[in-house]
Amino acid sequence: MVVAITRSGYVKRLPVTTYREQRRGGIGVMGMDLKDEDYIEHLVVASTHDFLLFFSSAGKVYRLKVHELPLGSRQSKGRALVNLLPFAQGESVRTLIATRDFKEAEYLVLATKKGIVKKTRFLEYNTNLKADGIIAIKLREDDELVAVLHSSGDDDILLVSRKGQAARFNEKQARPMGRATGGVTGMRLRDGDEVIAASIARNDEDLLVVTENGFGKRTRIDEYPLKGRGSMGVKTVKLTEARGQLAGALVVRDGQNVMLMSNAGTVIRVPVEDVKRLGRSTQGVIVMRLRGDEQVSTIASVVEQASDAAADAAADAAEAAGAVVRPEEGADPEDVMDPFAEGGVDDIEVAEPDDADE
Repeated sequence: MVVAITRSGYVKRLPVTTYREQRRGGIGVMGMDLKDEDYIEHLVVASTHDFLLFFSSAGKVYRLKVHELPLGSRQSKGRALVNLLPFAQGESVRTLIATRDFKEAEYLVLATKKGIVKKTRFLEYNTNLKADGIIAIKLREDDELVAVLHSSGDDDILLVSRKGQAARFNEKQARPMGRATGGVTGMRLRDGDEVIAASIARNDEDLLVVTENGFGKRTRIDEYPLKGRGSMGVKTVKLTEARGQLAGALVVRDGQNVMLMSNAGTVIRVPVEDVKRLGRSTQGVIVMRLRGDEQVSTIASVVEQASDAAADAAADAAEAAGAVVRPEEGADPEDVMDPFAEGGVDDIEVAEPDDADE
């Protein structure tokens, strides 16, 4: 099954086989009734009997089986997540993880906007969850969860702050802790600064940053030196008043797309190859042109183009679920097969909800 959650908080599941005939690099088909300013923020492929872990901004984790989510049609917008989970006002999903037996990774690393990190064995989340969720990390006052990462126990963690600092350290410097604990300092922050992103750092990838006024760049991860936990990090972008502070940061690789959203509701989708690769302490180039007092408020990764079958299915589903995909260079849109065109859907075998194993 494919599970999709939109930025505005709607969720649905539908069989992967619904989209198996959709060709990569095509123009996509309309698959989800999205508002103009909405987009798919979380998308995973999982079996109907897998668990879904919803980590929220309030530091809590909620759990559902995939089959407990509403089975949507291709064009339905799904159901509001607040009708399925007891979210408090202002609480939102920060990370969605699918798991069969809580053994897909050795640890989960959680990061907060105040620079706190916590590493906990994944198996510790295999517990009976209350209806109103359980504590994933004990947050301090005015803090909130930013991201949850799978880790092997020997990965490098990269934290990026609003004022353009980036701190990289090895996770071995953060000892494993219990589930309902508060964590340790991962990054020291200046007054008024906060962590806006956390990722696993791999030298063959790039860090993409975008400022509030629409400027962005990519920088090779290997340009970020490995330092001790609790450092202030190094400069990841040269900020000026004209460019504003950082709006978001993502670790990306070629073949991915990113979605940028402004506080006025404007959304654009950009291939990462179109964002110039520059050195660490540079200002960047225009990525999104804004009107008046408009500012970039959010950036998010669109499903990456990986080679394995599950990722292919997820990417195809994302294309069909409402994302506008650029055709491959030189491709004729009329040559792209639309399995939902008249006469084309009869050849698609749609699995029943409890039989779908993807």
